[in-house]
Amino acid sequence: MDTVEHRALLVEADPDKREHLLALLRSLDELVLEIEVCNRPKEASHRLANGDFRYCLIPEDLALLQEVRRVSQPTLTLMIRDDDSPETDSQAIRDGADEVLLRRSITTTGLQRALRHAGWRRQSGGKLAQQAKQDPLTGLGNRAMLEEELDRLLLRSKRSHTSFALLYIDLDYFKQINDSFGHGLGDLLLAVIANRLRRSMRDVDLITRIGGDEFVALLNDLHDANDAALIASKIIHALSEPITLNGHHLLISASVGIATHPQHGATAQELLSHADQALYRAKAGGRNGYRFYSPEEDAETQHNLDIEQGLRHGLLEGQFRLHYQPIVDTRNGHTVAWEALLRWQHPQLGMLTPDGFLRLAEHSGLILPMGHWVISQALGAVKQWRDAGIDCRLSINLSDRELKQPRFTDQLRQLLSKHRISPGVVQLELREDALLKHAGQAETLCRNLAALGVDIWLDHFGEEYGALGYLARLPIKGIKLDARQLSRDSDDRANYLKNLVTLSRGMGKQTVANYVENAHSADQLSNWGGDFLQGFWIGRPRPLEDVIGQPLSLSRT
Repeated sequence: MDTVEHRALLVEADPDKREHLLALLRSLDELVLEIEVCNRPKEASHRLANGDFRYCLIPEDLALLQEVRRVSQPTLTLMIRDDDSPETDSQAIRDGADEVLLRRSITTTGLQRALRHAGWRRQSGGKLAQQAKQDPLTGLGNRAMLEEELDRLLLRSKRSHTSFALLYIDLDYFKQINDSFGHGLGDLLLAVIANRLRRSMRDVDLITRIGGDEFVALLNDLHDANDAALIASKIIHALSEPITLNGHHLLISASVGIATHPQHGATAQELLSHADQALYRAKAGGRNGYRFYSPEEDAETQHNLDIEQGLRHGLLEGQFRLHYQPIVDTRNGHTVAWEALLRWQHPQLGMLTPDGFLRLAEHSGLILPMGHWVISQALGAVKQWRDAGIDCRLSINLSDRELKQPRFTDQLRQLLSKHRISPGVVQLELREDALLKHAGQAETLCRNLAALGVDIWLDHFGEEYGALGYLARLPIKGIKLDARQLSRDSDDRANYLKNLVTLSRGMGKQTVANYVENAHSADQLSNWGGDFLQGFWIGRPRPLEDVIGQPLSLSRT
């Protein structure tokens, strides 16, 4: 007994043409078809989206053809034309028709051959199409597959009112692994990550790699936002397991941004953008976690993204400036050093201090080229003020990222040679919390810089209560203290600062008191034995031309 092998949808409004095609379909001997008829072409896409059809026969209607291809990619679509026009045939094939037949010449044998050939062509073409939508490195889907599936889910959700979630996944600090171990190992790592992501997902979900270390997952049939959170947590946990590649033991973490449909977006562009913004919040919140898109946080996130983009543009367009703040000797009020402080001449927001953009520069990785620019510009400034007869040292802040760069000392040596500046003129300020966070790298860097002849100072000393051992053991010249609270009549704070000054002097270290705001604070710090003072009461940061014209005695401007 014959069984139904395939379902076919016949779309035709004209009753005579419809009966003719029905007769041909029912007379096929190689294919047993279950045939459904659609009298109104406008209903065809709905029928296809909610039914499993192997074949679809439609009249000459390119708009209908495009809609059919959009809602049901697997369905083999044959267009039946009333006139013979090669141009129209060519356009129909480009728009996705698997075959174009001329109505007046259709026979049972010709229709059967057309259905069979369409299936063969789709099968062979499908392999090529699948390869075009596959990431060659990981075997996951690529951006093309993501866009296609996202369009399908949006259409299905619109018709059936189902929800789904988009997860934007980004590996934390992957660039550093590539830089440290090479792209070959980085590619192996991405392949391992892809396998872990596959195991973390349900069979009905899609995981794609859209570039670099960025992945996007689509979660089908989402009943509750907590389901997306559970899968995000599962992904983060799976990726955090140690990985050993080529003898290297690697610890990886990932951040995930989540956007759900329809709550967080009605279009593919909105969902991708909002998931990306949620990812940004996850990274800004400490990484190795997930965040849902929040409309309330959207404005702040967009502002930060705009600032990051502006930073890139600002570096290229020369919008950054260096100002210099004096550091004076408590014994005679003479300026002994100038600290280079970065400023951004933003075209809309005006002159910005680092508080407004430095964290975002760290987050985006731009802190490294910015830091290189600062050091190069500051060394050029040293040469200018020395040529003008000013014998002062240069103080520069060192970021966490620069601290972890293995070739930082070599790069500094090259810049010193380029500008013909002695290493002894330069002092680098390393934050105490950065030293404690990256103790091994900081210790190596301190010793390398000391061997070069550059002095190291610990900035914001005393805030972490843990660097005393390093202060005694490492070649650190001195410490910088935050003197802001002295003006608030806090005896506890005053006693604490006094003890730090006494302790540092007992260890043979020098002391700079920063943020000195009034004469009383300056007198107290000097009486306790502090070596140097810095702050607005001593002198505000100023451009290089003002530095060259600045008297080398205590300024109170």
